[in-house]
Amino acid sequence: MSPAIRLANAGDAGAILELWRLAATVTTRTDDEASLRSLIARDPEALLLAEEEGELVGSVIAAFDGWRGTFFRLAVLPERRRAGIGRALIAVGERSLRERGAARITLYAIKAEGGAEAFWLATDYAPDDRTARYVKNFEP
Repeated sequence: MSPAIRLANAGDAGAILELWRLAATVTTRTDDEASLRSLIARDPEALLLAEEEGELVGSVIAAFDGWRGTFFRLAVLPERRRAGIGRALIAVGERSLRERGAARITLYAIKAEGGAEAFWLATDYAPDDRTARYVKNFEP
């Protein structure tokens, strides 16, 4: 069965955080309901959810900054992996980003998350050895 893909709304924030917890994604300091509601308010097309029979089974952030698209936080429930949910989310995310004007999509994948590299390689994304990620956190 193909999942239904829809845009997230502010009321989904708690369920999304629970999905991320169940999917055992690496959490960051911005993983809270206020941050998710802020994302949805700023870019209502960014956060895509996959549902099967009313159950949240996957998510991805497909953000567009007016210049390029970026994927963040692809998450699928462990028991639903390898069922096409991640690919479905990425296909809808790519289509959305292209429609909004993105000519390139970059992504962030956590190295510690098993299977991430193989998934992205299988979906025609390639590592870019020219870049490195740098992070600065602010105190809350």
